[in-house]
Amino acid sequence: MTYRLPLVLSLILVAGCSTGDSPVSSGPIDENAPPDLLVKNAVENRASLSSLAGSGVMRIVDKPNRFGLTVNAAVLADESDRLRIRADKLAGAVQAFDVVKLGDDIGFYVPSQRTLYHGKVEDLRYFAFRFDPDEVLRQMLRPDTSLLIKKWRHAASRAGDSGESLVMEEDVPGNRPRLRLTLERRTGRIASLVQLDSGGDPILVRSYGDYRGLDGGVGAGSRRKAGPVFPYLISFAWPRDNRLMEMRFRTVEGNAVVLDEDFDIAASADTKYLPLSEAEMESESTESPVALASPPLALANLPSS
Repeated sequence: MTYRLPLVLSLILVAGCSTGDSPVSSGPIDENAPPDLLVKNAVENRASLSSLAGSGVMRIVDKPNRFGLTVNAAVLADESDRLRIRADKLAGAVQAFDVVKLGDDIGFYVPSQRTLYHGKVEDLRYFAFRFDPDEVLRQMLRPDTSLLIKKWRHAASRAGDSGESLVMEEDVPGNRPRLRLTLERRTGRIASLVQLDSGGDPILVRSYGDYRGLDGGVGAGSRRKAGPVFPYLISFAWPRDNRLMEMRFRTVEGNAVVLDEDFDIAASADTKYLPLSEAEMESESTESPVALASPPLALANLPSS
């Protein structure tokens, strides 16, 4: 049985576009260069894609909910606001889950439960586990061009910073929340972007690594390619919450041809369709299913972790 999310209008397929403007060569950082220029070079060195098809290993850790999961994942994304993450358990190639976002709608299929949960992306704000599909989609396809309109200053290294990185902070007045950026000294590429609170402590850490070239819009996985590159490691960490979501790609195809049917979920004939508020997911680190939602969306009779 093929299931398509309800209330989704036809979306325009955009694929096969170029990987961006003229390539920006990477190389050792000139630490005497203005910080804004270093950031500009780093942003422009990241490939800009209309679509992506990739596979690799995804790791999810949520210590407060005693939840942990490591899966083989296939990721499909395009700039028509569509995202699919299909995950199989590492042992036995058993499907763990299938998530499809089409615009404002999202479906979450758990084969072991024969259940497809569906709802609106905005409902995810009530989830105990942090998952922002819009942010994931942005990270898959685009460099963060918002960094170009900010002012930057050099900053001192802190405990945990690599000596191979150059550290900068957003130049904002007073003690306002700001961003902290590290660049690889050897290549000038972005290694991490940290959102700080007013006291300078990290709230959200985005990390990038294992950059590889894209050749003609198709990622061949070569580290020797010139021009725009793609980070084969992308992770989100919330240090104060002890939560992590990480994707290590094995393969990446940039500007892949993407079809409407690529976002269909093949649900079994006896599948139940429930609201997203009732979603739960089996974990590798606990014997009981973990309720993904918390009040006000969670129901009283959901299994506790």
